[in-house]
Amino acid sequence: MKQASAIVIAMIICLVVGFFIGRSTIDTSTKIEYIKGNTITGSVSPNQFDPVKEEKPNIQYRDTGSVKYVNLPADTAAIIADWEMKRTYNLVAFDNKTQGKLELFPTIQFNRLSALDYNFTPVIERQTIYKTKVWQPFVSGSYSTLNYVGVGGGIFYHNLGFEYQYQKSLGNLGNGHLIGIKYKF
Repeated sequence: MKQASAIVIAMIICLVVGFFIGRSTIDTSTKIEYIKGNTITGSVSPNQFDPVKEEKPNIQYRDTGSVKYVNLPADTAAIIADWEMKRTYNLVAFDNKTQGKLELFPTIQFNRLSALDYNFTPVIERQTIYKTKVWQPFVSGSYSTLNYVGVGGGIFYHNLGFEYQYQKSLGNLGNGHLIGIKYKF
């Protein structure tokens, strides 16, 4: 009887120690993902397009006596047609893994910015931390067709486990001990 109570006490001590060792040592691994967010579209109001600075170019004049002429290019009609032309551009301000993508669509006519549309697709960083226990205690119970009942426990270190089990005969056969090694797949 003393032997059975000593074994039970030893098992309880092993389980308590295994429990605290299992709680204290944990492996962690981090996985970082970059996920595209929803695209935001919009326009900037045209009344915000007042120039910050205007400069008059230095134009060379030639003196013919009484009338001053400006050195104008020969194709003035083409210059006026170019000035009247409405142009819309597609500019990518940035496109990277950490900030996202910003596309700008400026429209220019009559030497002025008349519209500015944009598409912004943000990138969201998601960090996932996986924790796995290095030490994992376990309890076990068994029944054998040879009329043995076993109670025990053990501990896993990563995937390799060690087990102790006390086996009691249900008949008149002797009692025994089981020591085992386990491996998790």
